[in-house]
Amino acid sequence: MDLKNFVNLGKSISQKNIYMIIGNGKKNQFKDLRKVKGIVNKICSEISDNSGLLYFGDAPDKYNPDVGYVFELISKIRKDITIYMIQIKEAKEWGFPKFVNYVIWHSDYTDKCKWGGLENNKPCSNTKKWVDLHKLNGITKIFILGGGEITLQEYYLLKKCKIKYQYYPVERKYRGDGKTRITNDDKISVKIGITYGKIHNT
Repeated sequence: MDLKNFVNLGKSISQKNIYMIIGNGKKNQFKDLRKVKGIVNKICSEISDNSGLLYFGDAPDKYNPDVGYVFELISKIRKDITIYMIQIKEAKEWGFPKFVNYVIWHSDYTDKCKWGGLENNKPCSNTKKWVDLHKLNGITKIFILGGGEITLQEYYLLKKCKIKYQYYPVERKYRGDGKTRITNDDKISVKIGITYGKIHNT
C-alpha cells in the first residue's frame, strides 16, 4: 500500500517498535549465505512482536545476496513484522518486493546524493528520512551487516542519534566494485571492507 506521505508513515509507525538493517549492497554482497542466515535468525530473535522494519529498496536476490535479501529472509520467518519501504521516486518504475507491506516514494534527493549518506555533512535522501523518523518516533535498534561508505556514514549518524545497534562484520563477495572477487588470501580488513575496525559493538 502506498502511504502517500511521511505524515501517514509517522502515524502508521507511532505505536510500533521500529528497527532497521543496513549493510552490504550490490557492489559488495555477502560471501557466505549460510553465515548470513545464522545472523538473520539472531536478528529475528531480537525484534519484538508486531514491530516495524524500515527497508530502503535493495533488491532481494538469492544468487547475488546483499542486504535486500536479508529482508526477504526475515519476512519468511517473522510474519508479524510490518515492512515499510522508503525509496526515491526515480526508482518507482522498478516496483517493490511482495514482502513489503507499505511503501512511500519521495523526491527529497539530489543527483549527487540519490541513495543516502551525507551531502555537505548533512544526511540526505533515504538517510535523511530515517533520521527524521527517529526524531519523530524513535528507532529501537539498527542491525549492521558489513557495509560500504554509506553504511559507515550512517553508523556515525546513529551514534550521534544515540540509537542502539548491533554490528556483524560479515565477509563480502566483492571489493566494493561488484566485479573483483574476495579471495581466501586477502586480509580480514579487505574481506570485511570499510567498516572493519571502525564500527565497534558496545
